[in-house]
Amino acid sequence: MKKTTLGVVLLFSVFLLGTSSFAATVWLDQVISFDQPTGSSTSGNGPTAALGPDDNIYVSIDIPETLILAFTDNSALDGTGNDLRVREFGNDDSQASVYGSRNGADWTFLTTATSTSDQTDILIDLQSSGLGYVNYLKFEGIDNKGTSAGFDLDAVEALNSGPYVPIPSTILLLGSGLIGFIGLRRRFRKG
Repeated sequence: MKKTTLGVVLLFSVFLLGTSSFAATVWLDQVISFDQPTGSSTSGNGPTAALGPDDNIYVSIDIPETLILAFTDNSALDGTGNDLRVREFGNDDSQASVYGSRNGADWTFLTTATSTSDQTDILIDLQSSGLGYVNYLKFEGIDNKGTSAGFDLDAVEALNSGPYVPIPSTILLLGSGLIGFIGLRRRFRKG
C-alpha cells in the first residue's frame, strides 16, 4: 500500500513540477472576450488575428477596449529570463496595459506595452509579478494613436512554456480525489 501511495504522489508531483522539460514554442490560442464599447474604434482585424505566430496581421486595441486571450494547452511559466514576448505591429507609440492571470478572474498588472518600431517585441519577465505561471493575458487599450487607432497586437509567445497548469482549485480537487481513492482502497483491503 505504501508503494502505491508513494507512486501516486510521485506521479502527481511529476505532473505539477516536471514542466521544465516541455520545450515547445507556444502561442496564445484562444479568444476569451473582446470588449469594444460604444465609441471605440473598430479598425484593424478581429481578435483572432492576435492568435498564433507573428504574421503581421493584428488586432487594434484602443481606449477603452479590453481583449482577453488564453493559452489552452500550455502555460507560460516563470523561468530564467523573459517569459513572454508580445509582438506589436506599427510604429506609432501606441500603448496597452498588460495583465496576467492563472484563472481568468484575478488579474496582476505585468507591464505597459509601448510600440517603438515597425515591429516591436515587448519582453515580460513574470518574476516581478509574483505569478509562477499565467494561462490568461488581458490587454487594455490606453490610447487611440496610429493609423489603426490603438495598440496593434500581432502575437504573444510563451518563451518559457510547460504543460497546462490547472488553476489551484483544480489541483486541490484532484488531490482530494486521490486521497479519497487511497482511503477507499485501504477500506476494501481491510474488509
